[in-house]
Amino acid sequence: MTTTTASVVRARRSGVLLWILTLFSGAVFIGIHLAVTYAVLDAFDVRLLVLDIGLLMLALGPAAWYIGSLTEERQRHAAQVVLLDVVAQPRNIGDAARGALSALTRHHIADAGVIALTDEHDDAQRIIAAVGYPEGWVKIAPPVRHGADLTPLIGREREVHPWVEPLGRSLGKRPWVARIPISSNGDRIGMLLLVSRQGRAIRDPIVLATIAAQVGAALDHAALYEAAYQRERELEAQDQRRRDFMAAISHEIRTPLMSIQAFADLLRMDTDSMDSAADELVNSLTEGVSRLNRLVTDLIDLGRSGGQEFEVVVTEVDAIQAVRAAESMSRPSFLVREQVVVGDVPEAPLLVLADPHRLEQVILAVLSNANRHAPPASEIELRALRTDDGHVRIEVRDHGTGIAREDRERIFEPYYRVRGPGGESLPGSGLGLAVARRMIEAQGGRIWAEDCSDGPGARFCIEVRAVVFHG
Repeated sequence: MTTTTASVVRARRSGVLLWILTLFSGAVFIGIHLAVTYAVLDAFDVRLLVLDIGLLMLALGPAAWYIGSLTEERQRHAAQVVLLDVVAQPRNIGDAARGALSALTRHHIADAGVIALTDEHDDAQRIIAAVGYPEGWVKIAPPVRHGADLTPLIGREREVHPWVEPLGRSLGKRPWVARIPISSNGDRIGMLLLVSRQGRAIRDPIVLATIAAQVGAALDHAALYEAAYQRERELEAQDQRRRDFMAAISHEIRTPLMSIQAFADLLRMDTDSMDSAADELVNSLTEGVSRLNRLVTDLIDLGRSGGQEFEVVVTEVDAIQAVRAAESMSRPSFLVREQVVVGDVPEAPLLVLADPHRLEQVILAVLSNANRHAPPASEIELRALRTDDGHVRIEVRDHGTGIAREDRERIFEPYYRVRGPGGESLPGSGLGLAVARRMIEAQGGRIWAEDCSDGPGARFCIEVRAVVFHG
């Protein structure tokens, strides 16, 4: 038994006990008074008996008033808190309506009830929940109508109401019926119909107003929950379609890659007729195709699971070698746009703990980003250094338009593309930096973007753990 139900039951029990105690005390008082009078006067005075009974009736009046007010106050309190759990719990509209009616009947505020929502094209109400009625009756139930008046309608129907008849004789011939409009932000959204044998609670306007407000709040909360749930389902479906699309595109990319790979293999077989420059280009082509094959595999895995972590094998890697390899892979793109890579990259190895292929892919993604966003015939600065906190930092700086402060984290989100000064999307798929961040974080490193204090452009920083030598 809940606290609110127990409170009402205790009020009723205390009222009954008070009635019994008052009647018993009055009977004892009258008996003693009559016995004493008979002993003194040796006669029975009927007028004295009538006087004593009148005094008893006067004493029962305050007792009845106290009992009624106590029960009414407890019932009001129960009505104020009975639906709080229904409002707080996330559920759909139908479950919220059934939960509200079940709570009202369970706490003896009503014996049966119906909640109906207003039809947009008619004044009739569409029934969404009913408690206390025979199973299957709601499907053939007549419509509930209230009219334009928003005040509750309370009373005993002179004729058998269609919503009272199916309850049978359990509630008597003329139970109390209350029809209460349910509002949301001042607009009527439905109707609450309550039926009760005694009608003590539903005859109280304060109780009805509290119930109507809480039922409206519960339905509002349920509508928000349904909207959020539907939005989540739509986002999941959209994300699934996007993953399917990425997987399909990735598979389609493999077909021309296989042709390019075969062409590169044929060129490598004819090494006698190529000079050193042509041989370097063929090697670059072969490495690029291999890298693209690995990226396509990563995209397929990413498309299948969405948030899957990349598989990495962390070992001792020369960061300088990874930088040189990524720079060599990006050289054709820089040549097309007449860009020059300059900077400070030491010749001595800088050993780090990373996956050699993944680290190279991260550096290549940052260099490709700089190639797309830097103006033609500009310089791309590339640096590699060891920091004081035991890391190796690789910096790539371009002289483009830079990155707004609010976009510095969002550029690492999948499919996010920065807008240009005119509002147009800048070139790129929005996947390169997102994949790069996942790769570097899987290796225990990090990547971020920052402003350049000495001029226009953006600086991307990649940090990985350096190998520590003792002794």
